[in-house]
Amino acid sequence: MATGLTGCLGGSIGSSSITLGAILPLSSSVLGPIAEDHRESLRQAVEDINRAGGPLGRSVELALEKTDGTPKATKAAFDSLVDRGAVGLVGPLTSGNSLALADRLGEERVMGVSHSATNPKLETAGVAGETKFFGRTTANDAQQATVMAKILVEGRYIGAEKAAILYIDNAFGGGLADEIERVASGIETVRIPFSAGKDSYDEEISALMDSGADAVAFINVPGNNTVVEALGESDYEGQTVLSTGYLTGDTPDYMDGMYSASVAEADAAGEVELQQKLRDAAPLTAYTLQCYDALFLQALAIERAGEATGTAISENLRVVSGGRGHTVSVDDFGRAADLFAAGREVNYQGASGGVDLNENLEPLNPYVVERVENGSVTQLELLQESYFEGGRA
Repeated sequence: MATGLTGCLGGSIGSSSITLGAILPLSSSVLGPIAEDHRESLRQAVEDINRAGGPLGRSVELALEKTDGTPKATKAAFDSLVDRGAVGLVGPLTSGNSLALADRLGEERVMGVSHSATNPKLETAGVAGETKFFGRTTANDAQQATVMAKILVEGRYIGAEKAAILYIDNAFGGGLADEIERVASGIETVRIPFSAGKDSYDEEISALMDSGADAVAFINVPGNNTVVEALGESDYEGQTVLSTGYLTGDTPDYMDGMYSASVAEADAAGEVELQQKLRDAAPLTAYTLQCYDALFLQALAIERAGEATGTAISENLRVVSGGRGHTVSVDDFGRAADLFAAGREVNYQGASGGVDLNENLEPLNPYVVERVENGSVTQLELLQESYFEGGRA
């Protein structure tokens, strides 16, 4: 049950700062360039919150842990954050690291909100007693898999009889591949995993060519185009559907004709405002908007709870983002604090969209079917949140 409003309880207000952490793979050659924008969004969130007086009248201190993206380094970073007194954190970035850390979050009663980990197994991760200490501001991959399978199967798109799944061999890629196979159970599928950082992907492309598949679902972390470039420039004649995050900015020629299951852009005031604040980093990498929201939501939860603990954050996250109350958005922390003090509720409409968290502390996002046509991205179909309601899609 959510703890009460600050204005009603008084809260644990003091002069010391509140430590909120972040674990970002800034030392990773693959993920580092993506995480740079995430760091800037966190700094912006802290600046916006502290300028408005901070939660409970205290400033937020951002404890940033840089890693090489491995589970070992991620666990060491978490231990460091615990030693530094962090009550909540943003991250980890990847599904594998989030799964590796989930039990520790519950043990230490530290709230973790990932902005980019999408594996369906995280839906029930991080539970200790009756409290869930893991949440996310990006959608469960059950949604993305539903859209990718729709593109593969439906005749108005690809209408494949046999599909290959060419995927990064990690928790994210394997989890999404599992979901695509589950949803697209009416067609034959073949799985082709690949490892990151190889000099050549000729072996994987040859396996695709020999598979007889008339379509391929391509799964990788956006920002690393080596494999998709090898696919696009190969002699493979089937059609391709890309995982989320690839159709941002300019699209290279080899992507022409490719489909994508893309998270629909919010096109809301919060997104516009954060894009303006981070204009020097434009175009922003995938999950940058969700990163800002992950920290801002935790600060709102602390303000509403009247205390700065991981349990308080968990019990109030859904209340401040569940779709009810006065709308607040990017850089509205001061207004939210005033509303709490007056006994009112708030509904955070973030940079990445509505961020209406469910009982598993994860959102449903609208998706759009897109296709690259003559160098431009064309939106073919919008799938609202209601399309995915009713459990796993």
